[in-house]
Amino acid sequence: MSALLRVEGLHYAYPGGAEALAGLDLSIARGRRLAILGPNGAGKSTLLLHLNGTLRPARGTVSLAGRPGDYRRRGLIAWRSRVALVLQDADDQIFAATVAEDVSFGPLNMGLSEAEAAQRVTEALEALGIADLADRPTHMLSGGQKKRVAIAGAVAMRPDVLLLDEPTAGLDRGGTEQLIALLDQLAAAGMTLVFSTHDIDLALTLAEDVALFRAGRVAAQGPAEAILSAPDLLAEAGLKPPLLMELWQGARARGLLPKEAPLPRTAEGFLALLGG
Repeated sequence: MSALLRVEGLHYAYPGGAEALAGLDLSIARGRRLAILGPNGAGKSTLLLHLNGTLRPARGTVSLAGRPGDYRRRGLIAWRSRVALVLQDADDQIFAATVAEDVSFGPLNMGLSEAEAAQRVTEALEALGIADLADRPTHMLSGGQKKRVAIAGAVAMRPDVLLLDEPTAGLDRGGTEQLIALLDQLAAAGMTLVFSTHDIDLALTLAEDVALFRAGRVAAQGPAEAILSAPDLLAEAGLKPPLLMELWQGARARGLLPKEAPLPRTAEGFLALLGG
């Protein structure tokens, strides 16, 4: 499977601080959903800021479609039109007076005409289910609405890759379920998703691949089922297997499910297996 984004030997330290990335290597396959798992301080957010060119490596390279990152202004605009980042706190990303103005910023910054940008805004707001918020002042949005607006701003650039830093942070259960459904739709349309999280249950629900981070390096990377069912690997990153994974394994071991029963991604899926 071809790598759309590749990170090799990445080193980075914040001024006056310890090294955040310590020779990190990572491969991100086109059209896949990758969860970056690890404790706070493992380097997850720092990596995402490198993947769209916000931060420049002290050493090492970030390549997009086989070409090293171009940190000149024109190169960064082109890079970020293909690799869009949604920050953990939407308030750090939303700054325009209205929703439509905020979502239009990326397309206009890409050099599109006002008419083309307006069309992109309409499509993105409809895709996110927030077309009715187009004229809403951004300071009057709820937390979940702000998250959707931030994602709409990224989607409006029609990127190849959508990066999300702790995408469910600050959302209640209903908001989380809505966001997961939305990200599933984007992935089904062919978008590559990369999201950082310390929520191992979210990784099980949404990810196809998992990269475990520890101390600024990738401790392990592979298919979600293989990584999330390896207690020793997870323990090295300060994590435990998802409860649903343990229930699924226990049900198979006790003969409640056949050995070939697929791994359920949700509680509903697990109950359906038991009921089947």
